[in-house]
Amino acid sequence: MGRIIILICILTITALYTIFSFWLPIQGKSTIDIINRLPLLIAPATYVYIFWFFLFILLFVWAISDLKNRSTKTYFTPIQTAIFVLVMVFQVPSTYFWNNEEFIISLILIGLQLFSLFSLYLTYPMQGEFLKKRIPIAIYFSWTTFIFIVHACYILLYNEWHGFGLSNALWVVIILTFATLVALHLRYHHYDIVYPLVFVWCFLGIAISNGFDELLVTTSSLFLSGVMVVGILFMKKNPVRS
Repeated sequence: MGRIIILICILTITALYTIFSFWLPIQGKSTIDIINRLPLLIAPATYVYIFWFFLFILLFVWAISDLKNRSTKTYFTPIQTAIFVLVMVFQVPSTYFWNNEEFIISLILIGLQLFSLFSLYLTYPMQGEFLKKRIPIAIYFSWTTFIFIVHACYILLYNEWHGFGLSNALWVVIILTFATLVALHLRYHHYDIVYPLVFVWCFLGIAISNGFDELLVTTSSLFLSGVMVVGILFMKKNPVRS
C-alpha cells in the first residue's frame, strides 16, 4: 500500500510539472514554444501534445487500479514500481533542462527514460491479463519514443546539421519509416496494438502540420499511418498461451 501511495504522489508531481511546462511559460517559455521556434518538419501540429493529458489520466487509472488487484497476479511488482519511479525521476529534469535550452542534457535524460520504459515494458509476460496490464506502459513507451525522436531532430536542426547532403524532407521520411518498422516489430513480436496506434496519432499530426508546404513529408506520414493501421488489423501472430 505504501509504495502505491508514493508512486501516485510522484506521478502527480510529474504530471503537473510536465503539462504546465509544455503549455505554459513557467521558465519564460514553454516546451512547445521552443519546439515551434525552428522549422522542424517532424514536429506535429500543436494539438498532438494534448496526448499528455490522456497519458497521465491513463497512468493514474493504472496506478489506482493496483489497489483493487492485490489478490490477483496482475498487479505490478516492487521491481516494476521501482522502474516506474525511475522513469518519473527522468521525466521532470528532462523537461526542466529542455525549457532552459540545455538540449543535450535533456535528450540524454529522455534517452535514459526511454531505456527505463523499455525495461519496464519487457517485465510484462506476453500472455493473458498481463497484455492488458501492459497497455499504459506501452502507450507511455511509444509516446516517449516519439518525443525522443522530435527532440533529437530538433537538436540536429538547431546545430545546423547538413544531413550528408540529403534534404530535410528526405531525412524525415527515413526517420518516419524507421519508426514505423519499430512499431510493426513490436506489434508482431510483442503482440502490441497500442504502440503503433500512438505513432499513427503522431504521424497524422505531422501531416497536418506540414500540409501542402512539404508534400513529401505529408504523403509519407499518411502512407505510413495507413501501413501501421493495416499492421494492427492484420498481423495475427498469437501470444504464447500459458
